[in-house]
Amino acid sequence: MKLRDNFWLWGHPEGCYNNMYGNTGISRMTPMEACLYLGIRNTFMVPDGEHTDFKVNRRQYNKSFKTLKEVGWECYNAGTNPDAVLPFIEEAADFDNIGRVVFDDFVRAGKFRDIPVENLYNVHKTLHNNDVRSLDMWMVLYTHEFGLNEKDDTDFMEYIKPFDGIIMWTWKESDVPLIPEKFEIFKKMTPNNRRMFGCYLWNFGEQKEATAEAVKWQLDWYRERILAGEAEGVVLHTNTMADLDYEAYDAACEWMEKHGDEEI
Repeated sequence: MKLRDNFWLWGHPEGCYNNMYGNTGISRMTPMEACLYLGIRNTFMVPDGEHTDFKVNRRQYNKSFKTLKEVGWECYNAGTNPDAVLPFIEEAADFDNIGRVVFDDFVRAGKFRDIPVENLYNVHKTLHNNDVRSLDMWMVLYTHEFGLNEKDDTDFMEYIKPFDGIIMWTWKESDVPLIPEKFEIFKKMTPNNRRMFGCYLWNFGEQKEATAEAVKWQLDWYRERILAGEAEGVVLHTNTMADLDYEAYDAACEWMEKHGDEEI
């Protein structure tokens, strides 16, 4: 398997971040185009979130993803309504590369407490035991959401246990130097989970361009963790600025050209 096979896009409807988070450029790049541009083989697709004007036809996007290795879809509302995953299972019957669902921004400033843990186990059971095939269940967790209080981390692990995998993200680029320290805590919180890293190619947390230096440092560090068997992949965020000549995207493309075909 090549390194690029374990890289993912965090996909959004094209143009959904135009004139948002400090970005003044007007982008037209689709998630599938961004996968081709970045040289990666998988995507998570997050259609709505805060962008209620960008509801999508999932079937149309799934058809565009035909040549990708694996596709995942966001499904946070399954926490309060476990049956919300059923349409994704039905769509997996038509699209062989749909392999997982993901709970974006799981903590949500404490709103995760409204999700009964037993619901998460029910979602996991439905995803893994159905008439189509087993699908994986993933969570997004930010570095500023753990490592502050040991008891809180221990309590939160009850929510982590039902998930197949956890993606560790760092919201602000100024927090990138904390990643090694945070990862040690993250490993203790995810002893039986698969792990991936998220890497922002726009500095959403501070509403400005991400720097090429920070992106390259993250990708180098994440590569070492993958080669060490401590994590399995990286998620790049996102298609919605990829065609705007920002230096972080150029750095990511150059990095993938250098390392993407390495065997792991």
